[in-house]
Amino acid sequence: MPTATLRDAHVGDLLPPSVVDRRRTRRIDATAILLPGTGSVDGYRLALEERADDFESWDGHLEVAEPDGAGGHRLLVVDRYNQVYAVTDADETAGLPDAEVLAEWFRFLATACPECGVLDDPLLSGPTL
Repeated sequence: MPTATLRDAHVGDLLPPSVVDRRRTRRIDATAILLPGTGSVDGYRLALEERADDFESWDGHLEVAEPDGAGGHRLLVVDRYNQVYAVTDADETAGLPDAEVLAEWFRFLATACPECGVLDDPLLSGPTL
């Protein structure tokens, strides 16, 4: 499976190890990576950071990449193996998943068995509850 960069990644792609911070104590975490385009993401970022404890209870955390100047913002949900499970592109942060949706993704990824791989249809199904 080829590796991908943040802007061109699709569900099922692997991100290079240099993209996802794996210096944390537990190496089983999932990561939501916010890639800002143009415009501010400060309010959205702060809303997600307020839920950091909820995310960490499911071994999830947020990373904010350096803005790349593209027109829209992008949020990726990545598992412990750097495999992309969800990608959302939006011109405004209101179109990105809220903290509740991310918490559900982290819960799903924390309880998923490694043998399961990427969901057959993650874009339609979302995380399994």
